[in-house]
Amino acid sequence: MKKLQVLLLLTVFPFLLSDLSAKGVRFGKISKEEFALEKCSFEKEANAVILSRTCTVELNYSVIQYFYHVRIKILKEGGFDQANIKLPYYRKDNLESISGVKGQTINLNDLGKSEVSEVSNKSIFDVDVDEDYGEVRFTMPNVKVGSIIEYKYTTNSHFYSYLDTWYFQDEIPTLYSSLKVNMPESFRYNMVMFGSRIQAKYPQSTNNEWIMTDMPSIKEESYINNYHDFVEQLRFQLAGYFTREKNSKIGTPIFVNSMTTYEQLAKEYIEKVAFLSRTNFAKKQLETFLNGNENEWEKLEKIYDFVRTTIKWNGKYRIFPENTPPNVLEGKVGTNAEVNYFLILLLQEAGFECYPALARSNTRGLIQKTYPLLSQFDQVLAFVELYGKQILLNATSPYRPFNLVAENDLNHFTFVLKSEKPFWTKIVPNDRNTRDIMMTYNYSDLEKPVCKLGVREMGYFASESRKELAENGVESWMLNIFDLEKFNFQKDSLSLTNEDDISASLQMECNLNLESGLPTDNDYIYVNLFNAKDLKHPFLQETRQYRIDYNYPRATTFTVKLILPEEFQFEDFPKGKKIKLPNDGGEFTLVSKGIGKELSLRSTFSINTTSFSKEYYGNLRQFYSEMIKTMETQVVIKKVKNISEK
Repeated sequence: MKKLQVLLLLTVFPFLLSDLSAKGVRFGKISKEEFALEKCSFEKEANAVILSRTCTVELNYSVIQYFYHVRIKILKEGGFDQANIKLPYYRKDNLESISGVKGQTINLNDLGKSEVSEVSNKSIFDVDVDEDYGEVRFTMPNVKVGSIIEYKYTTNSHFYSYLDTWYFQDEIPTLYSSLKVNMPESFRYNMVMFGSRIQAKYPQSTNNEWIMTDMPSIKEESYINNYHDFVEQLRFQLAGYFTREKNSKIGTPIFVNSMTTYEQLAKEYIEKVAFLSRTNFAKKQLETFLNGNENEWEKLEKIYDFVRTTIKWNGKYRIFPENTPPNVLEGKVGTNAEVNYFLILLLQEAGFECYPALARSNTRGLIQKTYPLLSQFDQVLAFVELYGKQILLNATSPYRPFNLVAENDLNHFTFVLKSEKPFWTKIVPNDRNTRDIMMTYNYSDLEKPVCKLGVREMGYFASESRKELAENGVESWMLNIFDLEKFNFQKDSLSLTNEDDISASLQMECNLNLESGLPTDNDYIYVNLFNAKDLKHPFLQETRQYRIDYNYPRATTFTVKLILPEEFQFEDFPKGKKIKLPNDGGEFTLVSKGIGKELSLRSTFSINTTSFSKEYYGNLRQFYSEMIKTMETQVVIKKVKNISEK
């Protein structure tokens, strides 16, 4: 497997200030070529295109200012949504603000003259999105096909630890993108480059301006946690700065190193958390549900079950608990940090070797182990070492057993804050994630055909199903598994096993009355035994921009039996097939057997690898194509003519 991500680390000492002029893009100065543009040459289907997106960063001792200028051409009606502008900023503690907003729409009239419609100040709104973020919002006026819209604004920031990430790509193609950074020589920033194109063009660190042209759009693709891992981009982190001794105006400047180590980060982080000091409180809670006769595994599971069923996660991602243990227990609700810190507190008091583990949700992008940045983490897991086994726990869901972290947690690595010796460890997904579906279509009595259904699930399949059953009901859950349109669902016949026992497999059995029997007026009947949703190809595009994330290995087995009445027989049915992915990435098998009036068919689909590089995409695409083609093969049933009909 090839490396999933390309990045380049450069230390800037400092950025060389230069008089390089980017493209000379000026507000309101539209070229003839921009007016004449009717489609993007490298993405002809694009509804709009970014003509230019530029930013100049001016860094001084009192404020960092980002001067943005964006110009977009509307190519089709589908691009009208580009006229709705949202400019996010971090408003908490007044760390950021936006000023100098100006926007306009330029159209050509029938005489070929430009007409400008400006955004009025009254139509610019500053909105509080949540407790941390705000947005400046406005809509460009008089937008139609052929319009050029442009806007500029300034972000004023007091956050020096890192500069805003610059993305050279957007949701629509970009013809020209540039970033220029000007700063005093006393500042030192480290820079990380993501993407092969930016690294190839700028292999050295002696630039203060970076320009990329003809950048493809960021496309939505199936099975990807976070596409920003692969967008061409620049990131900056403060390495340090020069200063003088207090009250001193002369002498040799002193360099203050802002870069820390992960060991120091762990120490400073733990010093800020007082949650784990409430040992007497924890001891009293353990006495309410432990009897002292449990072995270590039973004790671990009981403590985990107490937390997952007692404290509800409020959906907020945090790395520091905001309330005390008694307040969390009394309210029975908490952030992900409070839920799992409560778990860690109880486990430590029960004698387990347990530590907090800083993690990052995989939907937010990959962990960067190069820089000790606390801001990249968004949650805390519980790490336990028991009998030589390393176990990660996340008690934020009542539907997951202790040995199953959330799918969003599966982001390769977590940072364990072990006293005096913190370390990185891999997040290993559960490998027993199976779904077995068993169906019997019995047409032996054409007046009352029936279908018996059985489902058995383990691992993430069972966890997701328990959540769906609890929150949306059995019919919604069944719709996720197969098509109900051709059945008369008999809810009274349904029985669930281990619905609440999350450590066991989830099992379901029910009867589905078929709405109609086999048609008797046709000599041949054609039946497809697989669900329509199982025949949808997830990889239709010829090429792939990003890696393919499955997150955990999985296997689905479908077993079906078809029983015919006397007046019918099998003429044809799918034959055995086996398809394998290279490097044991996955497999599809189909086995069928017809004896007399009964046909048995069994298919198994498995994915063994949690993530594939984009170079593997062609193999996956062909694998799904061959599998779906096999599954689309119909069962052919022939009506047998009796003597009176001859």
